[in-house]
Amino acid sequence: MTTNNKLNLSQNKINLIIVASLGIYPLVGMGIDLIAPSLPAITRDLQTTNIFSKNLITLFLLGYALGNFFVGFLSDTIGRRKISLTGSAVFVIVSVLPAQLPHPFLILLSRFLQGFSVAAMAIAARASLADILLPAQLIRVSTMIATMWGIGPIVGPIIGGYLQFYFNWQACFYFYALFGFISLLSFYFFVPETHLNRQPMSFTQIKNNFITIVTHRAFLGLVMLMGLSYSLLIVFNTLGPFLIQTELGYSSVYFGHLAFCMGLIFLLGTFICRRLLHYYQPEKILLFATTFFTLAAITSVLVVYLDPNNIWVIVVPALLMFLGCGIIYPTAMGKASALFRHLAGSGSAVMNLINILITTLISLIMSLVNASNAIPMTWIYLGLMLLGTVCYWCLIRIQSENPVE
Repeated sequence: MTTNNKLNLSQNKINLIIVASLGIYPLVGMGIDLIAPSLPAITRDLQTTNIFSKNLITLFLLGYALGNFFVGFLSDTIGRRKISLTGSAVFVIVSVLPAQLPHPFLILLSRFLQGFSVAAMAIAARASLADILLPAQLIRVSTMIATMWGIGPIVGPIIGGYLQFYFNWQACFYFYALFGFISLLSFYFFVPETHLNRQPMSFTQIKNNFITIVTHRAFLGLVMLMGLSYSLLIVFNTLGPFLIQTELGYSSVYFGHLAFCMGLIFLLGTFICRRLLHYYQPEKILLFATTFFTLAAITSVLVVYLDPNNIWVIVVPALLMFLGCGIIYPTAMGKASALFRHLAGSGSAVMNLINILITTLISLIMSLVNASNAIPMTWIYLGLMLLGTVCYWCLIRIQSENPVE
C-alpha cells in the first residue's frame, strides 16, 4: 500500500498505527452509550432530576466538541504523540473520580473532562492517520473509523446494562478507566510522532486556518450533516432510557439489549457505506441516503399516531435512523477529512467543533423534552433529516457542481 508519509515507516509499523488509532474509537461511542442504561439509577441514587442525568450526555458532548477544537489546532503545533498520551492519562483519572466520590458536581465535571480528554485522543489519532495516508486511503479508513466507533453503541449499552444491573452505575466509570488505561499503553508502545511539518503557535495563523476552513461551503455542509446524523443517535440515547424503562416499565438489561441491536444496525450501515464507496462517489451516496431516510422519517411520523405507546413505534424508526447515520456519517466525515489534509489537525478541530456542537445542542434540547410516548421522538427524527437534506442541496451539492479551484 502506497502511503503519503516521510517517516520511512515500514508497512507493519503503519498497520500498527492504524490499529492503535482505530482502537480508541469504540471508547468515543461508549462515552454516551455505556452510561445511558444507568441514567435513571443516577437520578434516583443522587436524588437529582431527569434533566440532571440527561445532561451527563450533554456535558460529555460539550467537552468532546471543545476538546476537538482546541486540541486540534494544538496538535499542528506540538505534534500528535504528546496529546495522545496526555489525553489518555487524564481520561483515566477523571473516570475514577466520580466512582470514588459520588457527588453531583464531581460527576458533571468528570463527564465534561471525559469528553475533552477522549477528544484529544481521537483527534490525535485521526490526524496521525492523515499524516501517513493518501486521500483515497483516508476516505476508506474513515469508514473503518465509523465502524470502530459503531462498536461503542453496540457493546456499550449491553455492557452498561449488565454493569448497572449487577454492580450499579459506579462500575461504568471503572470500565471507562480500564479502557482508557489500555489506550494509554497502546499509544505509548505503537504510535510514534507522525507530524513532521509543525506550525509555530500563532493566533494569526490559527485565525487564518479557521477562516479558510469554515468558508469552504462543501466542508461546512458536510460537517453540519455529520452533526445532524449523529444527533439521530443522541435522540434515542437521551429519551430512550426514560421512555422505555420509566414509562413502559422495561429493565435496564432490556434497554441494553435493545440498544445493542441499534448499534448492530449502525454497524451494518457502515458496512453498506464501505461497499457503496467502491461503486459510487460520496456525493451520490449522500443524495440517496438523505432522500431515503427523510422519506422513512415522514412515514414514521404518520405511523406513530396509530399507537404511540407501542414499543415497536419506538424501535423501528430508531433502527432506521441508526442505519441512516451509519451510511451518512462516515461518508461525510471521509469527504470532509480529505478536503484539508494539509491542515489535518485544524481541519479535524473545526470539523468536530461544528458537528459535535450541533449534537450537543440537540442533546440539550432532548434534556428538556418530557416524552411520555413516541410522538416527540419521531417528529425530532423528521426535523433532523429535513435539515440534513437542506445541507446537502444548499451547500454540498452546489459546491460539488461548482468546485472552487
